[in-house]
Amino acid sequence: MESSGWQCVEYFQEILERELQLQDGIGFTVRRLQVGSATEKTAGYMSLMHRVSIDLEVGPMRQPRTLCYIVKEKSDTVFGGDLVDVLAVFPKERNVYETLLPTFEGLWSAQRVQFGPRMLKATESAQFTVIVMEDLTVRGYRMRDRCFNLPMADVKGVLSKMAKFHAASAVYRAKGGNISEHFMKGVISENTLDLLESYYELLFNSFLESMEKRHFPIKYLNPLTKLKGRLLSECCKLNAVDETEFNVFNHGDLWPNNIMFNESDLLFLDFQTVVYGSFAQDLLYFFVTTGAELICEAFDELVDFYYESLTSSMETLGYSQLLPSYAELMSQLQRRGVLVLPPLSEALGISMAELSETLDMVQVTTDSLEGTALREKIYSNPAYVSLVDRLIPVLFEKGLFRGLDNMS
Repeated sequence: MESSGWQCVEYFQEILERELQLQDGIGFTVRRLQVGSATEKTAGYMSLMHRVSIDLEVGPMRQPRTLCYIVKEKSDTVFGGDLVDVLAVFPKERNVYETLLPTFEGLWSAQRVQFGPRMLKATESAQFTVIVMEDLTVRGYRMRDRCFNLPMADVKGVLSKMAKFHAASAVYRAKGGNISEHFMKGVISENTLDLLESYYELLFNSFLESMEKRHFPIKYLNPLTKLKGRLLSECCKLNAVDETEFNVFNHGDLWPNNIMFNESDLLFLDFQTVVYGSFAQDLLYFFVTTGAELICEAFDELVDFYYESLTSSMETLGYSQLLPSYAELMSQLQRRGVLVLPPLSEALGISMAELSETLDMVQVTTDSLEGTALREKIYSNPAYVSLVDRLIPVLFEKGLFRGLDNMS
């Protein structure tokens, strides 16, 4: 493989020296540096993911060792690559690793809470832009086999860790912590409408058409149809920060492929879409992409669990301001319920249809025969249809689409 500027021993030299922590006079020799794909589960989104394996011989006895790292690389060739600069993805993620995570984890130091992998090096240059992180598989962390609908124990584990992350961010803000401008705009915002609107609107229209074809009850379908051609613009309004509400730093993309588990803990991956605003952004996205089956039956139980975890965490961290009430949090969820529709009509459907190749992601919104066939595969998938048909009435019952009543 032709070197891109970072795929060489010299780039990793200082990392290896820190990791090995050798005494003076004891050296090491690199025998091989191999770069491969970091994951086979999905193609990269907004970046390339590599696993770097480095074979070493250490000390005079030439003891063999292998050290592994994950490298996230900026690329114009991946799906979503046109968003990288608009969203300042790499400066944002570097800020998270260098400032936010150490601060949040410092607040939880007595409980030894960790939220993500360690960042070991980052470079932003004209030649290449990369972030080097520890390989969590070395510590026994693994992704779940399923990329949607995790079991209850996993969902509650993630909600608990999410609540700790949100609580730490609230305490950070209460103590005067700064918010970089990078964190004020999420993936769906005024900055990205021109890039994303046609993609999401076409998929949402196909989602609605599939419901019409199977004669979905009009008491649910008609309100949703009001969002045709305006789904993303409405989501932009709902994502805007309201300083009178309880706000947190949201991870922004919590779904199974961004979570790794070991026997007793879990960590979040991919902090490139962290955004400041209502906690509802994280909770609603996570519910749809990860626990949609569960919220059909246990919506109240999961919201209660998150709320109890959040308030308990804030009390543990000594939050100095008034704790948000349960009614306030439910009100935020209900006011922002429309935010479930982009991931429901896109991410969940695509995951359940097992689309992962970059070519599929590009073609799915084209007028080609391939694009039409892919959309048919997504929205006629029996498992997806069954889930949507059970989920939508629950979301209406819980008041998440109450705002559509006043929309003309």
